[in-house]
Amino acid sequence: MNVSRSLMPRLIALVLCAVQVGVTTVCAAQTAAQPATQTPSAAPVPTQIASAKTVFLSNLGADSNFPIDSTSAYNAIYNDLQVWGQYQLVGSPEEADLILQLHDLSTYTTYTGNHGSTYTIDNPSFQLTIVDAKSNVTLWTISSPVYLAGSKQVLARWQAISETNLVSRFKVLTGQPLTAAETADLTDVPKTHTKALVFGIVGGFAAISVGGFLLAHHEFENDLNNQKASQDAFCAAHGIPPSECLGG
Repeated sequence: MNVSRSLMPRLIALVLCAVQVGVTTVCAAQTAAQPATQTPSAAPVPTQIASAKTVFLSNLGADSNFPIDSTSAYNAIYNDLQVWGQYQLVGSPEEADLILQLHDLSTYTTYTGNHGSTYTIDNPSFQLTIVDAKSNVTLWTISSPVYLAGSKQVLARWQAISETNLVSRFKVLTGQPLTAAETADLTDVPKTHTKALVFGIVGGFAAISVGGFLLAHHEFENDLNNQKASQDAFCAAHGIPPSECLGG
């Protein structure tokens, strides 16, 4: 078949168009055939947590180098539970429906810098383990980070926020709504972390090389970013609007 030169461009265009339509149709069919991704539904919270009337708060103490006095933290959290009023605090495990085991954790992350220098960053947190008093079965564990920033009054404020945040997370678990102040505290992090960096880096400062110190600081900033990502995930999981997540 002879095709004039004037018709050749139009013929090529038609062929390319047919190929493109065919490819688009196949891709659309393949996309339609793929099953839609379903978001898994939230697992139910053990019924004992909602039905309980009485709780006993036990103090498991603190890991070594935990930056807050364990007795002081225990007293503050005990008081916050009383103010909440969801449960009656009792004086012995035998009287309780739930046993709340408070543990002050120090989780260390170690990094190696130049010339073999080692840097250890502490990520302290409160851990509240909820145990069914009748069966002695662990029902749930709540972890809440401890933030340290500033000195004196500023440091005391962040310590208090860290303590109340643990109870706020407990409230969320029971389906209790949070106040605007509780939401703000729960989703906020210190704007400056100088004191935490000083507490967290262990080793002889005189022996720290510039490159090694920058590596430790970089890893510390990554740790802070991970904490913010954790807060963002907590907000998303519990329906807290992004505008109220103040960690950014």
